Amino acid sequence: MKPASGPAPTRLDLALEDGTVLAGDHYRSGQEAGRGTVLIRTPYDRRQYRAQAGAWQAQGHEVVVQDVRGRYGSAGAWLPYATEGRDGAETARLLERGGLLDGGLILAGASYDAHCALEAARCLETGGGPLRAAAVVAMVPALGLHETARDPDGTARLRDRIGWWHMHGFGAESREPLAPAELDRRCRAARERGVAGAMPAHTYGAHAPAQWDRLWSAPRLDLAARYGSCQTPLLVVSGHRDFFVHEALGLADAWDAGNTGFLTGPWGHRLTADLDPSAASTLRGHGGLMARIREFLERSAALPFTLDFNPSRIGTDPWEPSERARLRAATNPPVPAECEVSP
Repeated sequence: MKPASGPAPTRLDLALEDGTVLAGDHYRSGQEAGRGTVLIRTPYDRRQYRAQAGAWQAQGHEVVVQDVRGRYGSAGAWLPYATEGRDGAETARLLERGGLLDGGLILAGASYDAHCALEAARCLETGGGPLRAAAVVAMVPALGLHETARDPDGTARLRDRIGWWHMHGFGAESREPLAPAELDRRCRAARERGVAGAMPAHTYGAHAPAQWDRLWSAPRLDLAARYGSCQTPLLVVSGHRDFFVHEALGLADAWDAGNTGFLTGPWGHRLTADLDPSAASTLRGHGGLMARIREFLERSAALPFTLDFNPSRIGTDPWEPSERARLRAATNPPVPAECEVSP
C-alpha cells in the first residue's frame, strides 16, 4: 500500500446516536471562502486518503475522510452494504451541527466509497430533515451486493469477489491479497462445488459463511425505485473498461430520471491510473478529471450531459459529447486479469 502523502489533517471522531464512534480526519482548505465540504466515507483506511484529500483542498474544499463502521479506527461491526446510508446521513448532520459544512455538503467517492456517497444522499433526501447534499460525485460506483457479485447477464464474478472479500470483507483491517495460485484454486473449487466453501469459518471467523452467502443471495437492485426520486445533482464517472460500467450507466439514467452528468474514458476501475503515458499527459493538459468535476460543481455544465474522453483528438478538446445508449451498446465488461481485484 502506498504511503500517505500531502497535507496533514486533524482528527475528527463523531459519535452516532447508537453510541458507535466513527473515526475521521478533517482537512482544512486554508481559504476564507469555502467551496463546500467534501465527505468521503471508506472501508479502505482513511489514513491512505491524504493525496486525494489534497486534490480537493487544492480546489478550495474542506474534506472529511471517515472510516466506515467496523473498519480501521471506527467502532462497531463491519457488514458491507448494510448501514452506509444511515451512518453517512447521520455523519452529515453531525458535521452540520458542528458548523463544519463550509459552503455546503459534497458527497464523493470511488467504488465502495461511491456507494457510501449515494446512500447518504438518498437517506438525507428521504429522512425528513432539512439537510441535503449540494452534490454527489460517484466514481466507478460499486452499487450493491448483487451488482458487484454478478455481471449484467447474471454470470458470477468469482475471481473479483473472492479476491475482494478475502481482502476487505471480514475484520477491522484489510488482509494481504491472495496469491494468484490460491485465487485460481478457489475459483476452480467454486465453479466445481459452488461458492459456499470459498470463505471458510476457520480462516475468516464464524460469521464469514453467512456474510458470504448474503452476497450471493442478494437480489438485484431496482435502481429506478431506489434512486429515481433523488434530486441531488449527481455526477457519475465511469470507464469503458470498468467492471461496473453497465451499472454506472443504469445509475445515471435512474437518478432524477437521468438528469445527471456522466463522464467516461478509456480506463478501468483504477480510473486515470489505467491510462498509458500519452493519454494521461493529454488528460493532465486539460485539467484532469478534477477540471470536469469542478465544472459540474460550479454548475457551468448544464445537466444532463454525457462526455467521453478521447485522447486521439489532437489539437482540440478531447472530451466529446456522447450518448449513453451508444456507450451501453458498445461496452462489454472485461474479464478480470489473473490477480486483479477491484476495490
